[in-house]
Amino acid sequence: MTPQEKLELLLDRIAEALIVSEYVDTTKVTDSQKFILNGQLQQGGGVGVLALFQKDIKANQEDLINSATVIVDESNVQQNLQEIANNLIPAQYSINVSTEGIISISTESESYNGFDLTPLLTTIDTNEDGTSTVLNPVNVSQFIPLSQQQSNVDIDKANEFLDTNIFELLPTGDTRQARIIRFFQELNALLPPSIDDSDWDSDNDGRVNREPGTDNWEGANQYNQDNSISYAQDNEDGNIDEEDAFIHRLTDTANDTNSTRTIEEIYNRVVPYLRDILEEDIDLEDGRPEYRNQSSGYLQFRNPNQGIIVRNTNQDFIEGLNPETKEYLTTGFTITMWVRFLDKVSEGTLFNFGNPIRGFNGGNYSNGYVDDDAFGFTLETFVLNKDDETGNTNYPTWGDVSPTITNYNSANAFDNSNTARFVRLMINDNGQLRDSTVGFEMGTNYGQKLNTTIPFKPEIIQEDNGVPGSYTMRLFGSTLIPEDFNEWYFICASFNPLIPEDSSHAEASDWSEFTPEYWLNHMPTEDTYVSNSNLGNKCKVEIISRSDLLRARGFKV
Repeated sequence: MTPQEKLELLLDRIAEALIVSEYVDTTKVTDSQKFILNGQLQQGGGVGVLALFQKDIKANQEDLINSATVIVDESNVQQNLQEIANNLIPAQYSINVSTEGIISISTESESYNGFDLTPLLTTIDTNEDGTSTVLNPVNVSQFIPLSQQQSNVDIDKANEFLDTNIFELLPTGDTRQARIIRFFQELNALLPPSIDDSDWDSDNDGRVNREPGTDNWEGANQYNQDNSISYAQDNEDGNIDEEDAFIHRLTDTANDTNSTRTIEEIYNRVVPYLRDILEEDIDLEDGRPEYRNQSSGYLQFRNPNQGIIVRNTNQDFIEGLNPETKEYLTTGFTITMWVRFLDKVSEGTLFNFGNPIRGFNGGNYSNGYVDDDAFGFTLETFVLNKDDETGNTNYPTWGDVSPTITNYNSANAFDNSNTARFVRLMINDNGQLRDSTVGFEMGTNYGQKLNTTIPFKPEIIQEDNGVPGSYTMRLFGSTLIPEDFNEWYFICASFNPLIPEDSSHAEASDWSEFTPEYWLNHMPTEDTYVSNSNLGNKCKVEIISRSDLLRARGFKV
């Protein structure tokens, strides 16, 4: 309590003790009252307008002037009424008034037990003629004496002069709209604060948190303790006064007074009017057929780089795959396969013919540092780890590169995982190495195609205009495989010798160097899409998941 509140409490107790004592009578109350006469505050006399104060401190300001001697720690100390109130513990003292009007304190404190407050509370001046004048009356000026009075009425005369037929002027009732507005204003004032989603579901699992073994919300009791009028009426540990409390929430926890006056009862009352918006959506029946596998099984390889060798026993080479004549470089080819990747780390060859980079020593790839007799093509998969180094000082890790990509799906490479798997086709085209990576847009020019230089992981040193790791960024131009260990992916890798890849660079404008669709043979000019533009890469890899393929074919997945 504040010092002012302690003083007000002390004055209240003094006034209450005086008014019930034998010492105070109607005359003392009347003599103590204050009146306003001619604009001045005067005491006693009963003339003028009676002055009543909201606080006893205002009504008894004269009591705060004087001080008295108090023994504190065996020393005499002068204290006024405010200082005495500050040292009293509200729950441990009371006020006594004797029949002679002696006002004293009863308390456990040795300093104040039996202490006489009378000199501080009233002052009487003795005149020369022996009479006395009360300068500061006792603290009962805020009470009003009641006297029983009765008026005798002559009924006959009253009937003669008074009109006994009285017609009460009743005000017109509120309009219907005004009643509706007032109802909602009252409802909003009586409803408790709304409950946040975080209070319903503190563990963010999308469900209401309930007490173990019950259907009760785990925060219900605390919410009632903080807001409910039913709880405030029945319990002493509530955190809100009854006059400030709100409508109780659930019927089964309300007291008898409010059992039919809860938020649940309001809900039950309005439900019959809201069936159209409360009705759950009808689950549409999926009439699509379920796909059934046509083959009896599949061949499983435990890791990349393991597999089977395909050969023709009737002649030296499979048709079109003669390493001497290399017809595949003029006729082109397409490799298709279904693949399901079961981990985050495995890398290697999915399909190969020969070794297109045999003898590569890590030098400048565009100058063809491979064996002269290297030939063939390979479809490979590789994995980039988000925190692994790129070899480039501007983008130290792969996780630094991905967020800067703006127009290719590799921008999302690390959204749901710390690794990203890619697939690409690589071919030795009569000494010119080509791959299926595309140009894309990122924070710098490292994503543009520019030439046929093939990017490798930073274990192989590559430089572009003296910047280490600049070509390495192009790895993000490979085909990204979404991470889903339960999903099958259909991979289609093709080589089209009719695409003038080298002249595509010469003819390309700036937009094309950064546009994946251009290098995938789908954009002859900016913002124009075709099935085959005859511009871009000779090598191309495209994928579709089994789920997406079945949906496109009208099957239920």
